[in-house]
Amino acid sequence: MLVRSTLLLVAIALVGCGGGPRLVKAGGIVKYKDKPIPGADIIMMSDASGSPSLARTDDQGRFTVTTDGKPGALVGSYRVAITAARNKREVSPGEALAMTSEQIAANREDLIPIKYNNFESSGLTATVGNDAASNEYVFDLK
Repeated sequence: MLVRSTLLLVAIALVGCGGGPRLVKAGGIVKYKDKPIPGADIIMMSDASGSPSLARTDDQGRFTVTTDGKPGALVGSYRVAITAARNKREVSPGEALAMTSEQIAANREDLIPIKYNNFESSGLTATVGNDAASNEYVFDLK
């Protein structure tokens, strides 16, 4: 009985200590025509599988990715998509709810070429390594 209880406690301890896969700090800057892009959304999709890593740039175009709401990304290769847009004019929440998809599209101004909005057409990639210092990316869009 003592052996069985000890094995159970060891099994519980091992399960509780894992904490899931290790995330490594990763981030960088997004620029378009050599100027930082604030408010851009970055999606890094793993070539393997799992949750995407996400980020939004700050006022200087800098970003730090998160995965499942936790800072960092899993080690591996990623395809990257970036979107950056703003409304041509501000709309109230009530007006936004009443807008058609055509009206929404007409009020949207893309800040970067739309080819970067898609993993297939962006041509952007990132490789996250074990060393956080090497996980600094510069996406200088043309």
